[in-house]
Amino acid sequence: MRHYPSKLLLFGEHILLLGARALAVPVPAFGGQWAWQAAGAPADIWAPRMQAFAASEQLAAVAGLEVARFQTDLNNGLFFESTIPAGYGLGSSGALCAAVYDRYATKKTTDLARLKAVFAGMESFFHGQSSGIDPLTIYLNRALWIDNRTEVSYVDPQPWTPAAPVVFLLDSHLPRQTGPLVQWFLEQSRATAFARLLEQQLFPAHEAVLEAWQNGDGENFWPALQQVSAFQFEHFPPMIPATVRDVWKTCLNKTDVLLKICGAGGGGFVLGFAAEKNAVIEKFGTFAPVFPFEQHDVVEK
Repeated sequence: MRHYPSKLLLFGEHILLLGARALAVPVPAFGGQWAWQAAGAPADIWAPRMQAFAASEQLAAVAGLEVARFQTDLNNGLFFESTIPAGYGLGSSGALCAAVYDRYATKKTTDLARLKAVFAGMESFFHGQSSGIDPLTIYLNRALWIDNRTEVSYVDPQPWTPAAPVVFLLDSHLPRQTGPLVQWFLEQSRATAFARLLEQQLFPAHEAVLEAWQNGDGENFWPALQQVSAFQFEHFPPMIPATVRDVWKTCLNKTDVLLKICGAGGGGFVLGFAAEKNAVIEKFGTFAPVFPFEQHDVVEK
């Protein structure tokens, strides 16, 4: 049975909305797969939502999707068994959309633009509007560049010199609300002074991070990431979870471990980068693998 990973927007949170380049990556430490209810087992709590999805106009609009077979399978005990935490920006609905397309589409396309459009339509059932990036990244199980908000292409990273950063997730243990934070950012970006800060400080640092990541350039990656982390800490206060503000500030002073917003921010996970595993253990006391860029972790706050 195929495993459908979760996903992260590794770089480009919020400023993606203004056309900045972004990088989405699959995260196989969390994921989901199809499973069947055992005889006599309690019904899956998500069954009504799955039935509504199966009967939705969003799925009916996907050409060649065997919706009737999907509905029959659900009635016979099929469910999507997932470890992806909801509300953490890891693509829980995207994984489901990818799994439905993979299992029930009779005419699959390999064209990235067409796939993205199909997934955007499917996932709009859950969010009202979707870019399609989450299910696309999960379905392909590939890292993807996003340019100008809509254009997608495969990532071709180079070997790192020196070693690649350790990437980990720090759990803030706080709920998150994406909509209000996106609205706050868009309103701020319309103000002249804030827009100037973005253009003069954040955008160049962000692009330098992406260039260094793509080229495996550790020498230039860390200074650029430090600038991004410091900018977010100073200018994006609603996106910094209260439970991690102190440790975020401490990280800026040493820079052997750096934090940045994960997805919308405000709660859920915070994204961390470290030069080596021991730096994470020293600061947080734990280290548990998460996704495949060398060593990658989730730590508890």
